[in-house]
Amino acid sequence: MKPANAIVDVTVTIVNTNNRALLSRCLDTIAASLGKLSHEVIVVDNASTDGSIELLRSRYPNVRVIPNPVRDGYGRSHNRAIAESTGQYVLILNEDMEMLRDAIQKMVLKARAVNDLGVLGCRILNPDKSLQHSCFRAPRLLSELFEAVVPYTVAFKDSPLRSKMYEWQHDTEREVDIVLGCCMLLPRRTLDMVGAFDPDFYIFSEEHDLCKRARDHGLKVLFTPDAEMIHFGGQTTKHMSLRMALIQLESRIRYFRKHHGRAQALLLRAILVLAAALRLAGWTLVYLFRRGQHSVVTGKLTEHLFSLKFALGFGRSH
Repeated sequence: MKPANAIVDVTVTIVNTNNRALLSRCLDTIAASLGKLSHEVIVVDNASTDGSIELLRSRYPNVRVIPNPVRDGYGRSHNRAIAESTGQYVLILNEDMEMLRDAIQKMVLKARAVNDLGVLGCRILNPDKSLQHSCFRAPRLLSELFEAVVPYTVAFKDSPLRSKMYEWQHDTEREVDIVLGCCMLLPRRTLDMVGAFDPDFYIFSEEHDLCKRARDHGLKVLFTPDAEMIHFGGQTTKHMSLRMALIQLESRIRYFRKHHGRAQALLLRAILVLAAALRLAGWTLVYLFRRGQHSVVTGKLTEHLFSLKFALGFGRSH
C-alpha cells in the first residue's frame, strides 16, 4: 500500500458520482482547511456523465484524477485512490462534504497525538448546521430486533439499544465503535496493519467492517468534536432509493456473516423479514385510511415489499 516513507502529510481521497457542483465546493473548502500540511488530493470519478472530469482537469489541475470506466462501489473506488496515496494519513471523504475552517489540519494534529489510533472521525453537520449523528455502536442482533420493532421515528430514539448514538450530542471526544464513512482519517499504520476497505461491500457497512478490523487489531476508533464538516448527504443515492435500500440490507447481512458467522446472518434475515412485514402492514393502513398521500405511500409499500422479498431470499440487490 505504498512505501513506508510517506511523501506528504495527508492524502485526501474522494469518490465522485455525478456531483459536479458539490465536488467543486468540496475541493474549494479542502484547500482552505489544510493549514500548513503538505498534501495531495485524489479523486476517483465513478463513471460520471455530468462533466465532472472536465471540471477537474480545467479548474483543479493539481488534483489527481482516476476515472472508473464503469460505475463501481464506494469502498472499491476509494481503494484505488488509497493504493496510489503517499500520505502519512489518508482522509476518506464523500464528494458532498464541506470543510469548516481548518477541519483537516485539526484532524491530523489530533491523530498525531494518539499513538494507537486506528480511525478518526469528526463532528458532522447537516446543511442547516444541525448535528448529523455520525457515530454508531457495533451491530448486534438485539439492536437489529429492537429497531425492527420500534423505529426511531416512533419512540425511544435515544435508547442505548439503537445502533446510531442519538442520545449523545457528539460534543465530547470519546472512543466509539464506528464513525460514518463520509469522513474517516486513517493513519498509514492502520492501512498497513488492517488493509483498506473490503471490496465485497459494494456500498454501506464498509466503514463498519473497517472499524471492526481496526478494533480487532487493538487500535482505537476515536471521535473528535474539534473538527467540523458539513455533509449534504445522500446526493449519490437519492435517485436510486429502492436499489440502495436493498444493497444496504445485503451489506448488513454480509457484515454479520463475515464477523459473526452464518447462524447470526440467518437470524438477521429473520429480523429483516419481521421489520419489512411490520412496515408493510403499517403503510398499508396509512394507504387505506389517509387520503392525499398515495404517491408517497405507494413508494414506501414498494420499498418494503421488495425488502421483504429480498430478506426471504427472492431477488438480488444489484
